[in-house]
Amino acid sequence: MTLRLKDVEVPASLAGDDQIRDAVAARLELQPDDIRSLVIRKKSLDARRKARIVYHYQVDIEVDDEAGILATAGSLAESVVPEAESDPLEGLSPGPYRFRHMPIIIGSGPAGTFAALALARAGQPSLIVERGEAVEQRLRTVGKLRRDGSFDPESNYCFGEGGAGTFSDGKLTCGRNHPLIKFLFQQWVEFGAPAEILYDAHPHIGTDFLLRIAKNQRLALQAAGCEFLFKRRFVDVQSGGSEARYRVTLDDGTTHKTDHLILAIGHSARDTYELLLDRGLAIAPKPFAMGARFEHPQELINKIQFGSCAIPTAAEYKLAAHTEERGIWTFCMCPGGHLMPTNAQEGHLAINGMSYHARNSGFANAAVVVNVLREDFYRGHPLDGVRFQQAIEKAAFAAGGGGYHSPAQRMEDFMAGRLSRGEMKSTYQPGVNSARLDKVLPDFIVTALRRAVVDYNKKMHGYISPQALVVGVETKTSSPIVMTRDKGLQSISHPGLFPCGEGAGFAGGIVSASLDGVRVGRAVLDDAISSALAQRLH
Repeated sequence: MTLRLKDVEVPASLAGDDQIRDAVAARLELQPDDIRSLVIRKKSLDARRKARIVYHYQVDIEVDDEAGILATAGSLAESVVPEAESDPLEGLSPGPYRFRHMPIIIGSGPAGTFAALALARAGQPSLIVERGEAVEQRLRTVGKLRRDGSFDPESNYCFGEGGAGTFSDGKLTCGRNHPLIKFLFQQWVEFGAPAEILYDAHPHIGTDFLLRIAKNQRLALQAAGCEFLFKRRFVDVQSGGSEARYRVTLDDGTTHKTDHLILAIGHSARDTYELLLDRGLAIAPKPFAMGARFEHPQELINKIQFGSCAIPTAAEYKLAAHTEERGIWTFCMCPGGHLMPTNAQEGHLAINGMSYHARNSGFANAAVVVNVLREDFYRGHPLDGVRFQQAIEKAAFAAGGGGYHSPAQRMEDFMAGRLSRGEMKSTYQPGVNSARLDKVLPDFIVTALRRAVVDYNKKMHGYISPQALVVGVETKTSSPIVMTRDKGLQSISHPGLFPCGEGAGFAGGIVSASLDGVRVGRAVLDDAISSALAQRLH
């Protein structure tokens, strides 16, 4: 048996996961060595009382005198049976049937990777096609973009191994009670994520760990027989006739046959959207969100959130507001983070935020985005939302002065509708130039953002600051289209083609994209079994 301590409260200025054993021992009037084992189950920061900010821990411990502890600890402790780790993919198998052709996965982001992992667990390797580079080379390529504006349209912050989420805060926003989500978290730890994501109330991985995870996942998949083709772009799909459902063509002229094509292309593969639409794939427009990045000195956000209490962590925030018809909210807030260019086309500019695990850049940034409704952009074409995004990205590129510099405005000037003067300190590279962002973004977005800033400043007094910047634009919080699929997760227009993840309109972050990838992988196995059974019956 194990003892579970439900709420061990530790001052945040003193707390650290390495010191929790001492805190538990002191609370139970034991010596630290009396605790044979200790596992942290939950950890959350309580900053409601600025004079006394604390961490709350839930821990499982093993001690010799369990009965004595239970008798004296009162409601603090209870005896529990440790939960068995669940593996929703255990036992996955295509049975005695064999795939005629290897499944092909377009895209190596979280959705594509976890689809491949699900298939590999069942003994079925895949061919993974990625237009960008492997993470080792990709890291050097995006470094050149930040240093001197050298942009590679095929390998950048959107395209490449690990997908767009590789360069992010790695925030894992979701509930964790579902067995499949618990499994995802355990998988990330096995592939190199810090173990604290298993219990932290606001888990994040960080770009440095995400790069490591992407490489380790690739190595595991290769060991399972999967093949990766980097710097290869998917350029066509046609019927495979009697030999296969589909014949897939890549930009080097090679063709590959498959009965199962997984499209995990990400939200920035606009040329692939056009291709698929030309091939008759069922695609429909959907609402999305757009806005800008707000950047503050991290010290200012810490002061607002923590007061004078010195806490060894970078403060974060999550805010929401609304107008009569639109929601406005913070998205992908990056404490101690950096801003970087995430356009996937030349002559366009879009930005995003990322953090390393340590969150120690000295600046905090967050996307503040506004609902873009169907009536704002739709003129009768399925890709009208894409065209709406592109027009704003082109205007942002021009306003930044070219070279992938970003237009920026002090928040006070954005609110007042005037150009900013003097130096503006930002983490964005290649750099920021003063511009009227309130003229770049559509009027309805500017109006909504201004209203939200007033509301946010009431909730976080000091949010409107001479040091705060509005940098932009943020156009890619989600895909503006959905590739409609049936109950078997196949395209309603193309059986055997499985739209997957964020680019297909079925996810909005690392967790949901990975989850959709697992589901699609399982759906491919189900289809292979059904097809094999049907063939045998005939």
